[in-house]
Amino acid sequence: MKNGSPQGFHRGDQVIKTVLFDLDGTLLPVDFDVFLRRYFQAVTPYFKNMAEPAPFLKCLMFSTEEMVKNPGQYTNEEVFMTSFLPGMQQEKETVYDLFNLFYEQEFPKLKQYAGYSHLAEQIVSRVVEKGYQIALATNPVFPRMATEQRMIWAGVAHFPWALVTTYETSCGCKPHLHYFQEICAKLGVAPEECLMVGNDVQEDLVAGTMGMATFLVTDCLIDRGEPGFQADHMGSLEQLYHFVSNLPCVE
Repeated sequence: MKNGSPQGFHRGDQVIKTVLFDLDGTLLPVDFDVFLRRYFQAVTPYFKNMAEPAPFLKCLMFSTEEMVKNPGQYTNEEVFMTSFLPGMQQEKETVYDLFNLFYEQEFPKLKQYAGYSHLAEQIVSRVVEKGYQIALATNPVFPRMATEQRMIWAGVAHFPWALVTTYETSCGCKPHLHYFQEICAKLGVAPEECLMVGNDVQEDLVAGTMGMATFLVTDCLIDRGEPGFQADHMGSLEQLYHFVSNLPCVE
């Protein structure tokens, strides 16, 4: 990349003006496998009158997997519920009431299984100050209220996000390219005009195959080995802060 342009920074012939941030493991330090286990433990009691723990978790995990495979015709919420409701043999209203109660009462307590870095707020602040459009490109497997909670934990909820991907409005998940294509369409930008910042080699760096610039955050690095993707830039949150601090301003 070439720095120095007052209109943004360059990747080849394209000027980058939009920065996409992953949340879990990037702006919010967390071991997501541990967090998910605690999540499953916390949500199960809310459905104890509906199903035994083992079949409930089996249904929840299967429906989540179906959502992750969403080919893009329906929202993630619709795909999840299309599987989950028949699996639980329950009406939509009953299930939604229980999930809403869980996200209001119990989900905030899961903060104890996530970390915090003051650098997250500083990084996003620097990007915004320099005039870049920002979007929160977190894998949209949670409803908006759960995503907003995690944004609060990370200290970044107050920024002017042009888009936050959640399961109510997204029609795909990482690492599928149509997830990133949908983001670009909603923001009105080309992939080549975006920088994707994330900690997951397979789920975040795949954005580079469609032309996005990429920055791999290594503090909570996830790399399953295959497929392998190369980041344009990589480093710790502290190094990311210095990277964005040296970006040119967007006019």
